[in-house]
Amino acid sequence: MMKEIAVTGINGHVLAEVLSALLHRDVDIKVFVNSPERLMDANPRLTVARLDAMHKQTMVDDFAGYHDVIMTFDDNQTNKDENDFILKHYNEMVNAAREAGVERLVVVGSPQAEAFFTGDLKRRSDIDWVFVSTEGDFGHHAADEVIAPRHHREVFA
Repeated sequence: MMKEIAVTGINGHVLAEVLSALLHRDVDIKVFVNSPERLMDANPRLTVARLDAMHKQTMVDDFAGYHDVIMTFDDNQTNKDENDFILKHYNEMVNAAREAGVERLVVVGSPQAEAFFTGDLKRRSDIDWVFVSTEGDFGHHAADEVIAPRHHREVFA
């Protein structure tokens, strides 16, 4: 049976790297993004939907049924729009995933933002997680962590 994974993100290079790595594995992907019309890929294993981060219940419904969710965040620290999005919605996205019954989060983000992303996760005992830093071959590291998890409740840089 093919594994299906949910991926979230703002259209950018971090999301693109993770999707590319996942599409080279035997998985189906449903990606929830801010601008689905900007994500063009004819791969039959990729389904694209809009991420409605303004409504927590919509995210709960979107994440329901997934064991794994990969949350990608670009590592451009000067992008005001993305930084505002993260500050406003990250914790609610994590809460929605947990309420939906997601068992594992793979959070991909800038090494400079590690403390922000992992601060809340370290206090939770109700979900497995790994933070993958956007250094090196991070797309493949994130994909590996949903195919064959090796890191639990820790940072993988």
